[in-house]
Order: sequence, then structure tokens, then C-alpha cells
Amino acid sequence: MRTFLVILLELAVSMACLQMRAYAQDDSMKNRIARATLNQNAPALIKVGTNGVTSLEFPYKIEAIDGYGFSPLPSAGDGFQLSYTKGTNFFSVRALKPGVTGNLTVVLDQKVYSLFFQESSEPSFVAIFEPAGIGRAETRNDSKRIEAATPAALAGLIDKAKSYSALRSTSPELFAGLQIAEPEKRNSIGNGVEAIIHRIMRDDSLDSVVFDVEIDNRSSKDFLYDPQGFQVRANDQVYAVCTVDARGIVKAQTNDTIFFAVTGTAMGRRNDLTPENDFDLSVREVAGSRTNEMTFNEPPDDFLPTEMTRDRAGQQSEPLLSKEHGLTKQEAPKVALNQAVSKKAVKKTDLKPQNKGKDSVAKNQKPPPRKLFGWL
Repeated sequence: MRTFLVILLELAVSMACLQMRAYAQDDSMKNRIARATLNQNAPALIKVGTNGVTSLEFPYKIEAIDGYGFSPLPSAGDGFQLSYTKGTNFFSVRALKPGVTGNLTVVLDQKVYSLFFQESSEPSFVAIFEPAGIGRAETRNDSKRIEAATPAALAGLIDKAKSYSALRSTSPELFAGLQIAEPEKRNSIGNGVEAIIHRIMRDDSLDSVVFDVEIDNRSSKDFLYDPQGFQVRANDQVYAVCTVDARGIVKAQTNDTIFFAVTGTAMGRRNDLTPENDFDLSVREVAGSRTNEMTFNEPPDDFLPTEMTRDRAGQQSEPLLSKEHGLTKQEAPKVALNQAVSKKAVKKTDLKPQNKGKDSVAKNQKPPPRKLFGWL
């Protein structure tokens, strides 16, 4: 019985050891897939082997490759064999000698990047390069849709951009975690009108970028534009603005500062915009005047909105009789009253014409004083 238990224990230990070795092999294989971010400030290290190839993948098409000791048909003096098809975004490299090293220059999106190759006993099988400014976690989640930043959050980010010059030295903690660049790039957006990108600020948690732009109008007429018509171009992609703080007009021979934010992409995915991108701006110019003249009738000076006068304006404008008479509501009662008075006067004259003199005399005489009490 003890022998049987010992055998079972040994089998369990053996299985555990095999699983640990399998896990270790899996980890070592995962390490053979390298990821790196394009960086013009430092060369990327690529480990290659003599018994296999290492393939490199880039986010843009390769425009040019140049390097000493790299050849598709190597000779005795070459250290690496290069396999590349023009017009693609990848190539493969194999080391020809142990311990050999060499550098290679690659042109992507009109930018030059340096790669340093080194022969190694543990080479990478694949090296995947990501655009500048995008981390690995971001790239893995790039296929997932994200929720757009709220208008309140974007407004707060724009407020930070507005106060950056005043608070960057006194309250630097307000800008912690933000990527900021000041390219001072100029874009012509009209006849005699330039847009100068003073500052670019990215908040990665919002996947949003805010632009601080000055519009310099050196022309002799006002520059009118649509605030929602700004567009940003970077890496052959066009992004529309989602939040704008702009007046829509720049007077002649003056300048004005505007702020606008770009978030996500048109498909609701994370964008690849970073302050280091080479941005081009465009804006939709508006022709003609932006002010529409409006006319309205003011109430009369003596008009008070009371219960007695609230319908006076309407009553005055409504005719009571036909146009032939030319009378209004207010005129008609007056005419009728005058006519009634004249008729009464005629009747009194006709009934008692003989008493007319007595009535006039009686009216001119003063009445006798009236006694209030019997003893007065």
C-alpha cells in the first residue's frame, strides 16, 4: 500500500514539473515577440539570430532603407541578409556571423528612424513597432470602442489649456499626466490669414487633444469663419473638432486666440494624436456678414401692460366701420354721443321755448341762504 502511495506521489511531482516546464517555455516564446515605439531620439535594439529570421513590422509603408552590411544577396563582407519587398511595411533580417552588429536606417512617413541589430542566441522572432506616443496597452485595446469624453470634461481640459501660462509654474500639479508641446507651427487658412499652433495638450484618460491656436489676420477685411469647421490632419488622417471656444470672426489687422478639442476618431476608436505629431489645420471660411438685421415695433411710451391697456394697441388697429366712413372704434362712440346730445337739446327747445328767458334769469340769480337749524 505504501509503495502504491509513493508511486502516486512521484507521478504527481512529475506532472507538476512538466507543467512548470511548459509554462516556462510559453513565457520564453512570448518574449520572442518584441514590441517597441517609434522614437527618433534613440535607436531601437533588435536581436537577430543566425539560424532564423527576425521580421519587423511598422505602422506605415517603408519609403526607404539604407545600411552598410545589409544585402538581399550577401557577400563575404556583409553581416546581415535583408529580405524586403518595395511598397510594404515590413522586412526580415538574419545574422550571417556570430557576434555581428550593424545599424540600419528606415524612412517612415517622411521621418528617419535608426535600428541597431545585434546577433544573439535568443533572438526575437517578430518586432512590432507602434506609432510614437501610443503605449502597448493602448495598442492592444485599440480595436475596442471607447466612450466619448463628456462635454464637461472637455470644457475642463480647455480651461486648463487657457490657464497653462499662468499656472504652469505656480500649480504644476494641475498638469500632471498631460502631454504638452509648443510647436509654433504656422498654417495659411485664408488670404493674408494665418493660424499659429502655440500649444498642444493631450489628456490620455480622455483620449482628447486640445489646441491653443492664434489666428492672425493681416488682411484689410474681417475674417469670418465657422467655429465648427476646424479640421486637424495628422498621419494622413483628418479629425473634426468636437468642442470649440471661438468667436467666429477676426477683425482686420488684428489677431484672436481660440481653443478647440479633438477626441477619439470618427469610428469611435482611440486616436493616435500626440503633441509630437506634425499637424495641419484647415477652417471653413464664411462669406458675407454674420449679423442678420432684425426689425420690430416698439410699444408706445404711455403703454402700460395692465388689465385696462393690454388690448389697446390691438383695438386701435382694428377698424369698426367700413372704409367708406373712415371711422374707428374710438371715433364711433364719440359721434353717437354727440348726435344723442344734439337730439336732446332739440327736444327741450321744442317742448318749452317760452321758458327759455326765465330759465336763464333763474340760473343767474343766487339762491337764498338756507338755514341749517331753526334758531339760526
